[in-house]
Amino acid sequence: MKDKHSKQHAGVWMDGHHAWVIANAPGNETGHFVVEEKVGSPESSKGGSEHTNNNAKHADALSYFKDLSQRLLRYDEIFLFGPGKAQEQFHNFLETDAHFLRKKITLGTASKLSDEEMISQVKGYFAPHTF
Repeated sequence: MKDKHSKQHAGVWMDGHHAWVIANAPGNETGHFVVEEKVGSPESSKGGSEHTNNNAKHADALSYFKDLSQRLLRYDEIFLFGPGKAQEQFHNFLETDAHFLRKKITLGTASKLSDEEMISQVKGYFAPHTF
């Protein structure tokens, strides 16, 4: 049974189009992590003016961030990593959401990784924590 004081940890490898949520395997508090789910951003149809395309991209990013944030509500500590700026933009988005004000969110960087490499990165980040 899980102690009421134990924290829920998740790592999220993300880019501008996809995110992999890596968390403790269900029922396992010993640091065994698995890819829990993959989240993709919606794809807008192309066409129209530059302004219309920019608005569609912004709406897609907002939808992607909202979807991903809903999946992270149950975690107390979140490690965001990936290439580019997506994790920074998502972190900024989470800072505006009251649900995430008391959560510890850390940023990191990483290029495209295999599932096993992502799991290893998350496990390495949370290894110093007590499970």
